[in-house]
Amino acid sequence: MGDVSAERMAADGPAGAPTANQCPVTGRSDSQDMDQRKATDGEWNTGIPIERVGDGWRISSLNLARQVLRNQKTLQAGFRAEQVRAGLRKSRHPVLFSDGPEHREQRSMIARFFAPTTVDTTYRELMDRYAKETLAELDRTGSLDLGEAAMGYSVRVAAHIVGLDGTDPDAMGRRLMKLFGSDADPTETPRNAVHKVWFTIRSSLNSLPVATFTWHDVRPAVKARKKERRADVISHLLDQNYTLTEIATECLTYAAAGMVTTREFIAMSVWHLLENKPLQERFMVAGKGERYAILHDILRLEPVVGLLYRRATEDIEVEHDGQSYTIPAGDMITMSVKDTNVDTEVFNQPREVCPERKLPRGARPEGAAFGDGAHRCPGHFVAIQETDVFLRELFSREVEQLAAPELFTDALIAGYRVEGLRVGLSSAGQSGVLK
Repeated sequence: MGDVSAERMAADGPAGAPTANQCPVTGRSDSQDMDQRKATDGEWNTGIPIERVGDGWRISSLNLARQVLRNQKTLQAGFRAEQVRAGLRKSRHPVLFSDGPEHREQRSMIARFFAPTTVDTTYRELMDRYAKETLAELDRTGSLDLGEAAMGYSVRVAAHIVGLDGTDPDAMGRRLMKLFGSDADPTETPRNAVHKVWFTIRSSLNSLPVATFTWHDVRPAVKARKKERRADVISHLLDQNYTLTEIATECLTYAAAGMVTTREFIAMSVWHLLENKPLQERFMVAGKGERYAILHDILRLEPVVGLLYRRATEDIEVEHDGQSYTIPAGDMITMSVKDTNVDTEVFNQPREVCPERKLPRGARPEGAAFGDGAHRCPGHFVAIQETDVFLRELFSREVEQLAAPELFTDALIAGYRVEGLRVGLSSAGQSGVLK
């Protein structure tokens, strides 16, 4: 899920024998590159790996982005982190917004909830059950809104891991979507739900939607865990003497990272497989390693968060093609994941799905879609397995796309939201492959 090597993938599924610059899946060479992306807005496409812009820096090279993301002389500056830290001076910072020793300690303590073995042995059965229950609506009615189904499923999975599974998941999902604003008036300029949660934490921690979420979802969970601890994040936070407000704030970050972003990735993956029948068929017969490679490459192609930000705390030296660059202390560094993930120095045929392409040593198959360094997404194993389970259950039926989705974008993080993707059972549709 983090690194799926070509060797491991080959062991689980068929491998091609490509030439150096040929995709083993499509057989096309670099000169025949095509663009299979759905979400193309936000790509800089300047061809400049690093440049000074105003009082900050823009990076579109994957190698340079990795150098910055792994550098300990930076602070998280994305998702309005600087404003959040300023607004939470008397409280502990959520793991997403902390840095340094505090962040490392937080990450080490929550790692057990997201370890590959835990994800596979502890969460797989519940993911299977939730996917079947979610897609039962498709069997009953013949169609469903994929975005709504993916959100409901993601809420249930993340709620179990965090410890918010004591309330009605559908009601909690509605509260969260209202909080994040993805139910905005469609006549207004669309705003991405991923961005809105950070804005909410910063400016509206005591707002009615946050208070409602805290009262109906977080408070009962905290009360139950005080009586009896469980193997979940809230129990861990109580062991660390977190207050209700601190736990609610942490839960909001998990809600965005574990529910909203996964919802978008599931919807985008379904969209790709619906419109690429050979890839869908291959996905359904492939072993786990190859399926995960396909999902990693779709995520590389369609990163849910398209911009990453860091603030230099000291002068930073980075190098590209033998040339050194000094980024002064205090400068903002903006990295375009949409550009790093189509970096031709790393990926051949970068704008199409080609899960078997050979990668340089150290390059991850998803590029920088899960970030890198200290703030690399801790739930990346969960996201890939969760999506895999949902897709396998969905495509165990003969399904077809009933309505073309709309794709909304957010300028702040170059994120996307897939809306209106409806799927239905085809005339021959019936479940059974995984039953």
